[in-house]
Amino acid sequence: MGDGALGSDHINYLILRYLQEAGHENAAKALHQDWHRPQEYGDPEKLPFAPLVKQHELVHIIQDAIFHDQLLAQVTNQSRRFNLTTRQFAHRASINDRRSSTNQHDFPIPPAKRSRKSNDSLNPDSMQIDSIPQDDDQQDAEHEPTSDAPEPDHIPTTSSATQTDKKLKSKSETMYWALDQPDASILHALWNPTLSQSTHLLTVGESLCRFYTLPNQTKGGVQRAHHTDAETMPKGSIITAACWHPSGRYATCALESTRRLPGGSHEPVRSMFDATVQGTKRFYDLQGYLLQHSAMIVALRYNQSGTRLLSVSTNMKRGLVEIWDASQPATSLDPVAVKLFNQPVIDAVWASDDSIVVCGENRLDFYQIHDASLPNGTDTNGDSFASTGTRNFALQYSHPTDKQWDKVRYDSVNGIVAATSVSDDCTILLAKTTPRWVPLPGFPADGPAGRRATAMAFQPVDPASNIGTPVPRRLAVTHDSGLVRVYRVSPNLCEALHEFTMGPHEAALALSWSPTGSCLAVASEEAVKIWDLNTGSVPLLTWRAAATHWYQGDENNLPDGDETGDEPSLNWDADGKRLVFAVGRKMAAIRLLMPSKHILHTNDEADTVD
Repeated sequence: MGDGALGSDHINYLILRYLQEAGHENAAKALHQDWHRPQEYGDPEKLPFAPLVKQHELVHIIQDAIFHDQLLAQVTNQSRRFNLTTRQFAHRASINDRRSSTNQHDFPIPPAKRSRKSNDSLNPDSMQIDSIPQDDDQQDAEHEPTSDAPEPDHIPTTSSATQTDKKLKSKSETMYWALDQPDASILHALWNPTLSQSTHLLTVGESLCRFYTLPNQTKGGVQRAHHTDAETMPKGSIITAACWHPSGRYATCALESTRRLPGGSHEPVRSMFDATVQGTKRFYDLQGYLLQHSAMIVALRYNQSGTRLLSVSTNMKRGLVEIWDASQPATSLDPVAVKLFNQPVIDAVWASDDSIVVCGENRLDFYQIHDASLPNGTDTNGDSFASTGTRNFALQYSHPTDKQWDKVRYDSVNGIVAATSVSDDCTILLAKTTPRWVPLPGFPADGPAGRRATAMAFQPVDPASNIGTPVPRRLAVTHDSGLVRVYRVSPNLCEALHEFTMGPHEAALALSWSPTGSCLAVASEEAVKIWDLNTGSVPLLTWRAAATHWYQGDENNLPDGDETGDEPSLNWDADGKRLVFAVGRKMAAIRLLMPSKHILHTNDEADTVD
């Protein structure tokens, strides 16, 4: 932060960061509003020294100062200036006064909120409940050690997983648990998309395909997370993609595993199946042999009506898109449309019930899916499938490009396509002008320098809004620098609406919209921030994992230890009141306790992640 004395902006920013990290959102908002900053620093994170401030910096500065004062007193043989860590406050109160006050902490200000610690649980699937009402501080103070306890070397600090905002009366209640399988790791955690089954949670990943049933309400310190394993996962197997059917009756998963051959070698095997919470399954007939080499399913998506399912496979040399008729009751399903590509295909999204957008290497294409009643083995021109690698696919438009597009999203209200390229560090918006699709004015073609996009999503369609004509919509894009940008998108123009940040040295890695699209949640590796886009840039809620629960029983992912590089999964439930946050083997279900004006109502549309 440079040499010399600290200015008021330095002090205020350090205090602001401390309040945010400790979960004191009400105090943080008050400081943010009362702090008179230069106009160009309306967002404190834009202050020149902000990127240099690390987590818990104010606490570390105070600890270092106290330690320096202690050493100085020893060297000069004089008394210490700052006796904040001792319990012998003779100059403040008499011994009798201290003994007569059993409900008063020695320090003359209320103690900081702290996470309630619970005994280690022998049940790996039990959920540690962290819900701290305001009077819990009083209970903690009653159990503090007496004045006979040794003097602590440092001021103890904790990361609060629960925050209370008196102004908005918002706080959170968190349930923590970890997988009981040491070789398992979570890639996606997805709530059931329907309100009637919103307590069901699908978790998939390495050696994992599991349904959880989580209670809506908690009545004690520990509750059990009931689960059903939908598939027996061989060692080294992985669910590479998954999604719920819009009805919520079942989920579809893509499994990648290996099979041992008679000679002792192994060959890759992929399969795709529907699974229910009750344990029933049906399998799909895959056309993976068309890729000639080991292929992986990287995306699964249902159309809005739930009548068709698309899958995207790639072996990083070629790509394959398959379409299934999801209305078939058969126990085994054949694809009704197939398209083989000579370059890698990475993602695809439905543009309507019978059209899709496909992206990949040098590719951003629009296709129409024809009726499956066409003769099996021919395309729409009558050519054989063996010669074209195409069945029931018709190219509508191919956008000229020389980039590799990794993610593609579609807004059905305005007919806008959004695609992002990680390798080329850019994002594009396309609007339809018959018969072509052209870049939307106002949207920057290239992303901020050194800020690669990590996640992207349009706000969901609110069923209660009864949208009949095109209206401006919101698009959120997160970056590995911690930057979060929200755009207002209409058929003719795109404009920047908000710019947030997760904080210095904290990448924004995942996002999830509330069902009504009014709130946006963004996650880093250990924190979640929620913004109400109708109220401004100050987070409605800042949640940070409490180390007491987050790392309990998970010695492989301790803080400051070896980093696993796991990316978080973040998903909002259909009721709009709970978020699931998962990293590696660890999970947290965050219940939002907010006033009526912030209650988020349901959206029965399916939410998919791949």
